[in-house]
Formats: sequence, structure tokens, C-alpha cells
Amino acid sequence: MLAGCLVSSLSLAQTPGYHSHAQLTTRLRSLTAKYPALSRMESVGTTRSGKAVYVLTLGRGDAAKKPAVAIVAGVDGTHPAGSELAVQLAEKLLAASGQDSVAQLLNSKTFYIFPNVNADALEQATAALKYERPGNGSDTDDDRDGRSGEDPFEDLNRDGLITQVRVEDPTGTFVPSKDDPRVLVKADPAKGESGRYLIISEGTDNDKDGQFNEDGPGGVHLDKNFTFDYPIFVPGSGEMAASEPEVRGLLDFLYKAPNVYAVLTFGPYNNLSEAPKFDRAKTARRIVTGPLEKDATAGDHVSKLYNAQTGLKDAPAMPAAKGNFAQTAYYHYGRLSFSTPGWWAPKEAKEAGQGTKDAPAAKPSDNEDIRFLRWAQANNVPNGFVNWTPVEHPDFPGRRAEVGGMVPFAKYNPPVSFLNEAADRHLKFVTALARQMPVIDVVNVRTEALGGGLTRVTAQVVNKGLLPTGAEIGDRVRFVPKMKIEMKLGNGQSVVSGRRMILRGPMAAGESVEVSFLVSGTGRATLEAGNAMTGTKSVDVTLR
Repeated sequence: MLAGCLVSSLSLAQTPGYHSHAQLTTRLRSLTAKYPALSRMESVGTTRSGKAVYVLTLGRGDAAKKPAVAIVAGVDGTHPAGSELAVQLAEKLLAASGQDSVAQLLNSKTFYIFPNVNADALEQATAALKYERPGNGSDTDDDRDGRSGEDPFEDLNRDGLITQVRVEDPTGTFVPSKDDPRVLVKADPAKGESGRYLIISEGTDNDKDGQFNEDGPGGVHLDKNFTFDYPIFVPGSGEMAASEPEVRGLLDFLYKAPNVYAVLTFGPYNNLSEAPKFDRAKTARRIVTGPLEKDATAGDHVSKLYNAQTGLKDAPAMPAAKGNFAQTAYYHYGRLSFSTPGWWAPKEAKEAGQGTKDAPAAKPSDNEDIRFLRWAQANNVPNGFVNWTPVEHPDFPGRRAEVGGMVPFAKYNPPVSFLNEAADRHLKFVTALARQMPVIDVVNVRTEALGGGLTRVTAQVVNKGLLPTGAEIGDRVRFVPKMKIEMKLGNGQSVVSGRRMILRGPMAAGESVEVSFLVSGTGRATLEAGNAMTGTKSVDVTLR
């Protein structure tokens, strides 16, 4: 039944519609030319090979003076779908700017979109030889033998794709899956299974060190190069945290943008379908490794919003890698940080005619390869799998070796035509998230003349949004703007009782705080509350 999913090498080599860096750049320039009053494009740095890393700023007016959401994609070079979703979000948001609700959003909020951070790696998705390349253009010696680039992939079956080699071996640990024999899974001794195959990447051991293709072109994996939980001395992580210009360019921009309230990442880590739970043991340590209690509550709220707005279900388990961007955005940048791949194959994918007595539907599978292949079959997507084909492998003389497996990029990067609906779903989520961001108001302002040139000013500051005014982790980071309530005075005016400026941690959704000032002097003064992430509200008061 699944044989229809197999295609020739020629059709497998066809690109599913993803754009190169140059094509994405042209697309972004066309967008800013079409909407000059609502968009601006600038470079925040360059890759090792000299490609610009762009940020697209969306919104009307002074971007830096409005609360912002940062949307980051393409950090992991194996995920071009994230870049496509980020660009489509920008296109769809600007296309809808004539609608009152969207126009109001662009007037009150800023969106910083980084669509293609790891441009060097992402080029491999549109190259003549396709393989999943997470590394950028740095020259690295991953096996630390004093040489670099000496053991790259080889296209043994000459189909333009780098897949896998399976070798029959009694010491192997893999067996064909019972649900789909093309897919190899770990043998389970508890079920009486014994391994049948070794699996290696497609290529040979050029430097004869017992490792295959461990030192080819493409160096530092950017999503291992960020500062939180940085993996020291791990291949692909770089010589030190933030060693790469793409990483520094992104972080430099963000740390100079105090108005960023939350960060959304498109990449192979998912904390939106199911929010991480609060674990007191992880937060009581000197180095916090889990969300703080209030942030876990906010994350759960946003997760429910995400699931309701996108309607996406059955997300695969996608834990965070060490040194990744999304976690750095929370633990070190101090913002609420959310991440999603944006698209994945559903658990159940019924072909036409299935689900009947004569053709029962297959049992849902938790294996991600099988899930994708069933979805591809049901949706007539041809370029999903390369048939296992025998080859003469020089490192395994006289033994049966076969090239095949999942097509590079296929599993989480469907043909672009399938991402239009995903972009619509995520546009609903992003706009709903922006509308639930904190809104500061100053209400119930009262002035009371006490004589002798003294006036008591009291008021309530309230967060009218559905989310807190900032992440609780921000107080630990100490780089994040605090909530500020300030009595701004003119000449001859002074606060004689109470603090003229009150700094405090985040306010919860719906929380209000009463403030009181005893002010000496006459004329007008201004009571202001908020910060760069929430926007500020000012109220003039008359001192009697």
C-alpha cells in the first residue's frame, strides 16, 4: 500500500518550493516596498559567508516606543519551514492592515521578525546536493584531529540526497518497524527482538577514524551556540557561547530592545502545545533550569491560547537542546519565550477509502517517520522516502549495505503549499497573543489639598491585560525593565512623603496597586506608570 510513496531519484531531487537566501531577501524587499509606512528591513549582522541577517520591523510610528513581540526563525538550519512561516506571517499581517482590528494592532504594537538567522545552513535546502545541515559557514574541526572538512558526506547512490546506509550486522541494534518495514526502529530485547542493522549516514570513513562523515562542511550549529546551558566541547557548539556572528547579531539587537515583551521561535522545540510545568526543585537551585511558578502559569495560559487558536493536536515530543535560542530568550534575556515547529504530521492520516471494513485505517503511530510517511501517502506528497537500494560500500566489503531512508528536510518541512494554512493558524495565535498583552491604566486619581502648599495625590495603577506585565524570571535576570510608577514634577514641586519613583516586579493580569504621594508645590504634575514592555500611561494632576 505504501509503495506509492516511493518515487524516482529525479522527482525526489525536486525542491518543495522553499526559497534560497537571495530569494527570501528579494521577497522581503518587495514587502517593505509595498508597505513602506508599516515595515522596515535592516541587517543585524552577517553570516560567516557574508550573507546579511535581516530583521523586519512591522508597525506604524516609532517602533522602539511600543510594546513588541520578537518572532525568530531559521536558527536551526534544518527547519526552512520556520523561515517560510515567519515570512508568510509578515505578508499576511500587512495584507490585513486595512482591517480596523489589525490596523489598531499595528498602531499599538511592534513586531520584530527575524526570518532567516542561519542563512548559511538554510542554503542546503535548495542546493544541488541536499542534506540536513544545522551548521553555519564556520570552518570547524569537529573530530579535533587537526584537520577540517576531511570527512564529508558522499552521495553513494547519486540521487542528489544524503540519506542513510543500513548494514546487515549481527551486532546491529535496529530492526524494521512492524508498522512500516521501511522504517528502522531500535530492537526491544524485552519483546524478544534482536538487532539486525547498523545505521550510518550516507558516505564513507574517509579519515579511517571509525566515524562516518563527522567532519564535513558546515560548522557551528547556531541552536547550540546560545548562552543558556551551553554545551561545552560538544561537536557543533562552537569554541565558546555566542562565538558566531549570527548569534551575536541577534542577541545584540534584542538586548538593545527593552520593549520586547515576548519571543516566539519557529524551530524544532515545542513548549506551546504543552507548557512546561513548574518544578520547585528546578527553581530552587543557584542556576534555574525550569520556569518560575508565575511564568509556568502564564505559559499554561498561552499554551491553551495556542491550541485554541491553531487547532493543532498530537504534537510530537520535541525537547529543548542545550544552548538553544528559545531557552536563552527566557533564562538569560528574561522574557516569556515560546517555541513551536509550526507544522507536523498528524497522528492519523487516512487515505481515501480507508476506515472501512474492507480497508481499515492504520492504527495511529507515535513514530514520527511513520506518521510523516502516512501523511505523505494520504496527501499525494511524493518526495518522502528513498527506497533502500544495495550499494558496494568500501568500509563493509562483502556485506550487504543499502542506501535509503527519509528524504532530508521532509519530516518537518512539507511542501510550501501546505504551509499556507499553518501560517493562517499562527497569524490567529500571534494576533490573539498581542491583544492579550498587558495594558497599563491609571484610574481613580484623587487630589486632596492639605493646606500649607501640600497636596495628597492617590491613584490606582491597574494591568488591564490578560497576561502579566513581564516574566517573573526578569527579576532574576536584572536586565529587564521593572514596572515604574513615577510622579513627574515641575519647578518648585517636590515629594515630601513617599517615594517619587516606585520600581516593582511584574504585575499579574488584572492586578491593581494603590499609590499615594504627598507633594509640595502648586501647578501641574504628571503621574506615569508602565515600562518599555507594556507601554506607559500618563495622567496630569493639578496640585492645589
